[in-house]
Amino acid sequence: MLIRMSNTDESEEQSLERHFIESTTLHGIPQQWDNARPIWLRGFWFLAFFACLGTGLWQISLRIAEYQAYLANTKITLEYNNELQFPAITICNFNRYRGSEVSDEDWPYLEYALFAEEYDYDSYEDDGKFEQSSFNYYALFENSTFNFTEFTRRAGFVLDNETLLDCKWRGRPCYAENFTHVFTSYGNCWTFNNGVDEDGNYIEILSEDQPGAGNGLYLVVDIQQAEYTESLQGNPQAGLKILAHDQEAPPLMDALGSAIPPGFYSYISLRRNEYKNLQEPWGKCDKNRHLEHYWEYTLSGCFIECKLQHIVSECGCRPVRYPGEATECSPRQSATCVKDVITRLNDGLLEPCYCPVPCQYIEYSTTVSYGAFPSQSVAEEAEAHFNVSVDYQRNNFVVLDVFYEELNYQRFEQQKAISVSSLISDIGGNLGLFIGASILTFAEFIDYFVKKSLKVCTSRKNQAKEKGHPLGNKVKDVWSVSKSS
Repeated sequence: MLIRMSNTDESEEQSLERHFIESTTLHGIPQQWDNARPIWLRGFWFLAFFACLGTGLWQISLRIAEYQAYLANTKITLEYNNELQFPAITICNFNRYRGSEVSDEDWPYLEYALFAEEYDYDSYEDDGKFEQSSFNYYALFENSTFNFTEFTRRAGFVLDNETLLDCKWRGRPCYAENFTHVFTSYGNCWTFNNGVDEDGNYIEILSEDQPGAGNGLYLVVDIQQAEYTESLQGNPQAGLKILAHDQEAPPLMDALGSAIPPGFYSYISLRRNEYKNLQEPWGKCDKNRHLEHYWEYTLSGCFIECKLQHIVSECGCRPVRYPGEATECSPRQSATCVKDVITRLNDGLLEPCYCPVPCQYIEYSTTVSYGAFPSQSVAEEAEAHFNVSVDYQRNNFVVLDVFYEELNYQRFEQQKAISVSSLISDIGGNLGLFIGASILTFAEFIDYFVKKSLKVCTSRKNQAKEKGHPLGNKVKDVWSVSKSS
């Protein structure tokens, strides 16, 4: 029996397309190619499909543009705890040097010491003050061994049994030994609950488990106004500067903190705020940013090190209140070179400080309220207790009560306005809404193109075999002979 084997490539190819059109989950495709439908209805489906496709692609392009804008939202939450870590509390006296500790040999240096430490401010009125002074500066310092660090530690504000008249932590006694020394723009300052002792050893950070006055740190400090050596151009005010800060952040007393006058009972309520920021391009923080002299990156530490780098580069020395091992600046260097460097830095004439916001940090907001101290009803009792007159107390005593307002804290967390998963969901939602497409729809296209490619490869292989037949291109059909039973 003779059977003619015709080439079925074309019919199989049509069958492949037909199968894809009829089975695809993409909406609108089967309706366009259904020959049983009128031509006008097929045209309607054609227009509807491409209108939906265009609208979907337009919406997707808008979402991609919004994603590439790298917008961020801030999520604010209020967290409640049974106890909160208490901040470090730094206190400074507005008087930098005590008169009783300034010897006869020191007095000629005091004017220069006070003026030389005012290098953080633009003070054009004082230009040339060093050179115009009645003292002979060069004769005074030419062979002098004057040392800022030694002089400040000796003559500066000291927190001891004479100045710290009362100290309580959560109702229990505390002492001057519980404070650590730190240099700031106010000279000697003292920090409670710093997390380290004077030798740099880590100690336990205290926590508060009850809100309200009397449940935190209570201090009575004698500022000793009779010891003040400040001038009207220096610190004309009397009292203390107090700052609540994170243990990892150095106290930036000239920019932060609250001024507390004598003669008042000052209530300082605290609120803790935690911040978590995103890196670029959504935020401004930089996780790779590190400091040379501090364990953790903080804004205050960054600004201190930035100024220090400019000063060391230009002047070859380090001011007394800055960290590091560089040679200490002399009064002349502080009043001339250091002051000039800070002025040029503030005026934008030097490379500005690059201090991005930390990726995570803690800040403390304070609310200060006052009551007169002592009141008339306790005046006699206060005189007997402190063994000084009421007038002396009102001119010299600073009473501080530092406490948490509530045992909760606010957390401010930056979040991406559109994340990668949100973008993918939006793209999938638009494709599904307008044309019914999903990831599996794309799998259908892949399946179709794989079959199509295999069919093309098989067809070309068959054509190559036909070209190699002894009859050449004249053979168009293949006849086969079979025997019938």
